[in-house]
Amino acid sequence: MISYEEACDIVFSAKKFGISLGLDRMELMLGELGNPEQRIPAIHIAGTNGKGSTLTYLASIFMEAGYRVGTYTSPAINKLNDKIKIDGIEISNQEFSLIIEQLKPIIEKVSGSQFGPPTEFELLTAVAFQYFATVTKPDIIIIETGLGGRLDSTNIVTPIVSIITNIGHDHMDLLGNTIKEVAFEKAGIIKEGIPIVSGCKQPEAIGVMIERSNQLSAPFFQLGQDFLCESNQSMFSFQWKDIHYSNLKTGMLGKHQQENAALALMTIQELQDYAISELAIRNGLMKAKIANRIEMIKNEPTVILDGGHNPEGMEALANTLKVNFSGRKIKVLFCAMKDKDIKGMLQPLSEVATEIVLTSFSYDRVMDPKEVNLAFPLPNAMVIENWLVAYRLIEKNLKADDVFVITGSLYFLSHVRNELKI
Repeated sequence: MISYEEACDIVFSAKKFGISLGLDRMELMLGELGNPEQRIPAIHIAGTNGKGSTLTYLASIFMEAGYRVGTYTSPAINKLNDKIKIDGIEISNQEFSLIIEQLKPIIEKVSGSQFGPPTEFELLTAVAFQYFATVTKPDIIIIETGLGGRLDSTNIVTPIVSIITNIGHDHMDLLGNTIKEVAFEKAGIIKEGIPIVSGCKQPEAIGVMIERSNQLSAPFFQLGQDFLCESNQSMFSFQWKDIHYSNLKTGMLGKHQQENAALALMTIQELQDYAISELAIRNGLMKAKIANRIEMIKNEPTVILDGGHNPEGMEALANTLKVNFSGRKIKVLFCAMKDKDIKGMLQPLSEVATEIVLTSFSYDRVMDPKEVNLAFPLPNAMVIENWLVAYRLIEKNLKADDVFVITGSLYFLSHVRNELKI
């Protein structure tokens, strides 16, 4: 059997093919594997913001109810394995290597076809489906799209429920220049007759979801219309028809997290084959945590990691900081990808931050902090190009009551975590 390092090299070598949307390569690969995606009970999640959090709430609730839960998330936090988990435990190096070895001749066959070589994300998606269908066989699997929805490699699955979280301005170069165009791509995960739970907020996005759901006779449930989430600071209530839960508390901060939790609760209402008690719901919501989602890794001073990577994500972060850390000095270490709406991301942060340090790290898509500072000058911003130098300088000058936020990109946070062994 190939080693884990060799397996990772095979996956990483696919990086050079970049992003190539479409389902043809996935259909060919999974067909060669015996179509494992057809043998898994899945919940499929798309959206711009909130996918990972909604997935985490669902997984936590199902585990509290005694079910075995498979999850496939994006991107990896520390290493490739942590995208694919059973009950929060990542696929082992041995199992990962074994499935990659099974895929080796298939990769060669696909690469020689008219569709070209599979991408890194497609390989990992194939590993996940094969692992869940043939090795672990969990009771429920929750799958997060990588990019978009309609042409995302995960969209080869036929789920039992689909979820579309809030839509925002992200990957506009690939998904469209307007919210309506982005919503159309996300709505591509809606399947005929399969219930769809929506957390969209813009009327134009909701309109796209309703139109697509009607075309496919898919039962449609819209947050704020068909089911309600009413926030009261640290607690919230959920209501759908005669189902009502009050004084619910989430394990992650922010009103947006309560809304993500409400999407999870609505999804559960549509899963008649699973027995989920109110106690499992309450405990599951409170225990749910996810790396890089307003994640507090230290107190006194407070250090927070947040993977917001678009204007909507930054607005959610800024609002949470405003509510939970009012009156405290907030220092931000910021690094985003150069293809993002960086001005739109910095604006909400500048309204709550005492100081913003623009920085960089070694990655081909990373922003140039000097260019950003020239293009979008802010009175409370400065540039320190080396992120580790910037981190150490901010850390050195922190007082016990200060808040230190590292944000701008999940890729940046993954690099920070690896370097600092967080």
